[in-house]
Amino acid sequence: MKKNKNLIIFDFDGVLADTFDTFYPLIKNSMNHIGLPFKPDQYRKLFIGNVHQGFKDFINNEETYLIFKEFRSANYDKYYYDKKTKAKLFPETTEFVKKISAKYILTIASYGKQGNIKNILKENGIEGCFGLILADSTNSKEAMIKEILNQYHVAPEKTFFVTDTVGDIKAAKKVRLKTVAVTWGFHNKKLLTSLKPDHISTNFQQLLKILT
Repeated sequence: MKKNKNLIIFDFDGVLADTFDTFYPLIKNSMNHIGLPFKPDQYRKLFIGNVHQGFKDFINNEETYLIFKEFRSANYDKYYYDKKTKAKLFPETTEFVKKISAKYILTIASYGKQGNIKNILKENGIEGCFGLILADSTNSKEAMIKEILNQYHVAPEKTFFVTDTVGDIKAAKKVRLKTVAVTWGFHNKKLLTSLKPDHISTNFQQLLKILT
């Protein structure tokens, strides 16, 4: 298979988009709404495993969890687009995406909202650089990865998965993808290294070299 037919699956938040300061306030206030305090490190820890299960385990009450979900959903766009917490791409993302899209099929697997992701990509003139964009707040990352692989009929061993969290590395390894961990997102280099990804990147220039 020619290199330009190979595939990259990106996690979005913490990899291409700088959104910790978008989503942490949203989740913190959603937790406060159900009477639970919530610190930044507690939020990061949820991404060590399946984040959906992490929320359920942290709240530990099904009825209360549903109230949390309803509040989070009702306020999601407010935090995503509000001037103080607005989601934005990292400064290097646009140039990086334009360069790498010439060599690979680019896709996204995210726990965010598809419409929001497409909007921010469109605002920056790079929506057309991407093929399939899967964004689901209920489905597992592993399931999204499998759906993308099935869509493009690409072997896992020929596919890169780029992420900033331990939970995603675990999911990608189950499907036998080549994993690239980036250190500018939700999890730090030490934690990411503990999962032994195939590559570690500390900046976009290094990431470009790894992928090309």
